[in-house]
Amino acid sequence: MEKDIQHSGVIERTEPSVVYVRIIQQPACSGCHAKSLCPVSEHGEKIIEIEDRSGNFSVNEKVNIHVRLSQGMTAVLIAFVIPLALTVTALATAQAISGNELIAAAAGLCILIPYGAAIRLMRGKLKKKFAFTLSKII
Repeated sequence: MEKDIQHSGVIERTEPSVVYVRIIQQPACSGCHAKSLCPVSEHGEKIIEIEDRSGNFSVNEKVNIHVRLSQGMTAVLIAFVIPLALTVTALATAQAISGNELIAAAAGLCILIPYGAAIRLMRGKLKKKFAFTLSKII
């Protein structure tokens, strides 16, 4: 069985097919082995939108949010590794071609514009790929 990344939260509001869960970072996040992979490990409060058509959840109910560890690693790849690789590649290529550091820096930053646009266009597909699940806290 694949490991899950799990966080507890409280249901903020519900709609017919979506549940909105408020998560507050716990001090335990600092010791969690998966905090670098977790989208909710930053400070503060987050509202997570989770597709759920069951109708089994109500406002102010305490729940656990689960996501597979492999999905967390894929998210890190998409959010950090690929943009870093693109930036470094564009930076090195532009520096080699132009010899100008300013042009190389601009190329390194500008390469992120089409990448961000591609991610934005694929947000529906990505939203389906990164599916969170809910379970009640008993």
